[in-house]
Amino acid sequence: MTQVIRSSDCENSPRNQRVEQIALALLGAGDLPDSVLSEGAVWDRNGGAISGRAAIQTLRATLPRCEEIRVDQVVSHGKAGTASGTLRRPGQRDRLFCHVIRFTSTAASEIAQIVSFEHAGGAHGR
Repeated sequence: MTQVIRSSDCENSPRNQRVEQIALALLGAGDLPDSVLSEGAVWDRNGGAISGRAAIQTLRATLPRCEEIRVDQVVSHGKAGTASGTLRRPGQRDRLFCHVIRFTSTAASEIAQIVSFEHAGGAHGR
């Protein structure tokens, strides 16, 4: 099971909580229902972009699990939100992550695009 550590700054709005839940699901800690992704959603990430709800869900199911995810910042405004922090996978050093999530509307009910970054050398140096 993945341990999730949240900054208390991230719990200040329902929209931020939604963005955080989506980011965690992209890292394998939680569910991402099909209804949250638009049919033509795009996920730009290390290794290239993939298009379509089914392709995103298939890729998500194959990603290696995280031992720990530390969510340091979640911000949302209008049709977009970001979540960032550090993650650790078994046998690896910490990595920085950031997910930028663009919704189809300001209602933030359906995702149009996700841009994800990971970078070696996490801030906590484990």
